[in-house]
Amino acid sequence: MRFSRVFCSGILLVAFVGCGVTAPAPVGESVRVTFLDVGQGDAVLIRAPEGQAALVDAGWGSPVSSLRALDVDELDLLVATHPHADHIGGMADVINSIPVRFYMDNSQTHTTATYQGLASTLQQRTDITYLIAEPRSISLGSVEIEVLPLLPIASTDFNNRSIGLVVRYGEFVAFLGGDSEVEELSFWTQQDVVPDVTVLKASHHGSYNGFTSEFLEDAEPEIVAISVGTNTYGHPHAEALEAYTSAAETVLRTDLDGQITIVGYKDGRYEVVLDQEVIAMGQGSSLGSEAKGLCLVQIQAVAGFVLRNKKTRPNPAKSPPRCAV
Repeated sequence: MRFSRVFCSGILLVAFVGCGVTAPAPVGESVRVTFLDVGQGDAVLIRAPEGQAALVDAGWGSPVSSLRALDVDELDLLVATHPHADHIGGMADVINSIPVRFYMDNSQTHTTATYQGLASTLQQRTDITYLIAEPRSISLGSVEIEVLPLLPIASTDFNNRSIGLVVRYGEFVAFLGGDSEVEELSFWTQQDVVPDVTVLKASHHGSYNGFTSEFLEDAEPEIVAISVGTNTYGHPHAEALEAYTSAAETVLRTDLDGQITIVGYKDGRYEVVLDQEVIAMGQGSSLGSEAKGLCLVQIQAVAGFVLRNKKTRPNPAKSPPRCAV
């Protein structure tokens, strides 16, 4: 898939191809889900319309500079999906650099120096409130974050006890599942807690064991974002890329696309933003099956604009308790 990018110094004329798109709502009326480019790791920023912010995982190294660039001066919620270094390596620096109100993890300890250092940092920060990762709904401004049930603590490995989060803003829905693998994804499918989503973060960096056909059938994502960097595991695996490109309109990768932001609106519409440029728009599922889908932004040539093509990418139940943060 090839997108057009634009650098402006004049008047831009834009047409939307393939579906009837109305003018986007103001940015202040949207949620922003940003997949930070942290290499082979995860760090996802959720920004509510009212300004509240949540960070899910923090990569190998510190994501503080990226958060500062996004004008994040406080985190209302910080989540460690599981205690692997590529998800919690930057947590201690985040806690020491940016005020944090609430912290959540899966209650599972680890013997690594990275985990022990984070635990020591948290013990010194009595101002941070600890939240248990149990089925509940957390209000981040007007955004609802649903925490999914976990497998029993002694029943499986770290990846398959990743905290699963469903982020809802009206009809816009994002699913974040850490490094969940087949066992946990199947558990969520059996528990009937996987909704139809707009955005899916690919589990386990696009690994072959980070999806099931049943899970993807339930989720029906329009966008899949893969947080991945240079690695020796072969991520993202060809099997996963094939499954994601078959299931979703758009598959994006931080190793190829850099930082990825999805701007979501209450009626289900969304915008895909790379390098501060809107490269695509989607109708969302709430506007009917005929209107659903991706709309590429077609730039009409005008004086003062330089068009550049982006590099070609390979195709490969019950209501839970509620708390406000």
